[in-house]
Amino acid sequence: MLLIYQIKVGLCLIAFYLLWKLLLSRETFHRFNRVALLVVMVLAIVLPWIQFTITSPTPIAKPIVMLEELIITPSSAAQPEQVNSFWNIMNIANVLYFIGVALVAAWLLHSQWCLYRLLRKGRKELLPGGVTLHIVPGDQAPFSYFKHIVINEQDYQDNKREILVHEQAHFRLGHSWDVLFIELMTMFQWWNPAAWLIGRELRQVHEYEADEAVVNQGVDVKQYQLLLIKKSVGDQLFSMANNFNYQSLKKRIRMMTINKSSRLRQLRALAVVPVTALALLAFANPTTETADELVVVAYNEPEVFQDVYESVEQMPEFPGGQAEMMKYLAQNIHYPANAAKNNVEGRVAVQFVIEKDGRIGEVKIARSVDPELDAEALRVVKSMPNFIPGRQDGKPVAVWYTIPISFKLQGEPQKQEGK
Repeated sequence: MLLIYQIKVGLCLIAFYLLWKLLLSRETFHRFNRVALLVVMVLAIVLPWIQFTITSPTPIAKPIVMLEELIITPSSAAQPEQVNSFWNIMNIANVLYFIGVALVAAWLLHSQWCLYRLLRKGRKELLPGGVTLHIVPGDQAPFSYFKHIVINEQDYQDNKREILVHEQAHFRLGHSWDVLFIELMTMFQWWNPAAWLIGRELRQVHEYEADEAVVNQGVDVKQYQLLLIKKSVGDQLFSMANNFNYQSLKKRIRMMTINKSSRLRQLRALAVVPVTALALLAFANPTTETADELVVVAYNEPEVFQDVYESVEQMPEFPGGQAEMMKYLAQNIHYPANAAKNNVEGRVAVQFVIEKDGRIGEVKIARSVDPELDAEALRVVKSMPNFIPGRQDGKPVAVWYTIPISFKLQGEPQKQEGK
């Protein structure tokens, strides 16, 4: 599920952001910090996809796929929506998530459209390296966007050198590609404060790098700092642009004056290694997948029992997914009247084979409770439609499958006559 994946990405981003903020955010090796922030974002995207199995010396019983327990009561067949309440919540969460993605995407497209309209205004000059300088009327704050630099007429006359050196540094260092990556990340992680905070920190590092480039060009530091203060009142109008007057001015001025950090302090970034290892262990643990109401126990090498696999690369699937299977079972299982009258309840586990063509093959009771309850569980499993078959090495194979079903009476047990 995309939503589950995005939650995992979000948890990684939160952990990595806190780590970076604690250990590296105050250091002056800006290029290293920029790379570190990009790397942790990539790690957050990749880690949830990495799966490996932790083998156990204790053999696991034959049931390979276990549904979360389906509880059948005498009235549950008439109310299948109760069984699917979890899936209704997940569907609502998915809808809300995609609404958020759509809103952020619309905002980004609007920003791009405004930027495009601005670039068509004013006069243009071609700078070395294929960069186009756009000189626009009004009090537009300076900014750069890939091979475009925007500056207003007054700044062009008064502060051309400092601003152009700053903005050309953004272009030369490829900061616009970083910003594009940031915006895509925050579009899919709109709900996660860590994504927005990492984006803000990376933009800030961009400004540190560009400021450093200006100072290295021989520009007077105090004069340049006064220019930054003068321009700090402007607005950041375009989300995907590198803005000359980006906020946190105090931090930028401080970074130009403090002593450079020792390179040995870069070793702090190694703290990301144990965090990455913990994330891998968390995502490798099969119990973390119970949000999908499915626990898959996997092995490095699949085991075969009489040509029937116990675990495969792609497990069988009920048509429409787990929600539809739960709905089918809830609608078709009936609490045996005699069992309900005699206060018989319990958990029946039905084990069956899903053949290569998806048909239900051998069916048996793996855990018995009562003949009537067992018979009802067997009946409904045998009546199930064909599954999408499991696959190993790209080929359909027969796979064992187990469903536990709890028959439970509501309220106080009924008193039998004569007792």
